[in-house]
Amino acid sequence: MIRFRTAAPMQGDTLLVRPRRLRQATAGFAAMVLISFVVSGLTLPETTATGGRLFATDAGGLIGTGLILGAAALTPLRISVRADADGIHIRNLVSAYDLAWPMVRAVRYQRGVPWATIELINDEHVPILAVQISDGGRALEAIRGLRALHATGAQHPQA
Repeated sequence: MIRFRTAAPMQGDTLLVRPRRLRQATAGFAAMVLISFVVSGLTLPETTATGGRLFATDAGGLIGTGLILGAAALTPLRISVRADADGIHIRNLVSAYDLAWPMVRAVRYQRGVPWATIELINDEHVPILAVQISDGGRALEAIRGLRALHATGAQHPQA
């Protein structure tokens, strides 16, 4: 999702990007996991093939496991990037970065890499998982927006 919005009249535009296709796939996978565990729990027979007994708590445990795994499968929904004239906040799967634009050398997309990256002035690279090339034109628009904000922010370092 790409949105330009004005946080306050003096602060200018904010760019918020989330990967569209990854979010759709994540939601579908989480729903599939949850549904399969709930159906398995609800259709669990009272006895096993070897004659052992199964109780309602076994079915409840199976459904509970499905809820936990379904919720864990939703973690890619956290992935986002928010940028404004002051800097960029990147939230990847397990890490987050808050960077001022003067720390950033360039916003890049390299052939063969599925997402954009930020090149820092100390030659480190930070992946931006929210800008995935599989999103097509939305990814291109996001990269252009990030580059424009970088150009503005790098010219006006924070005091």
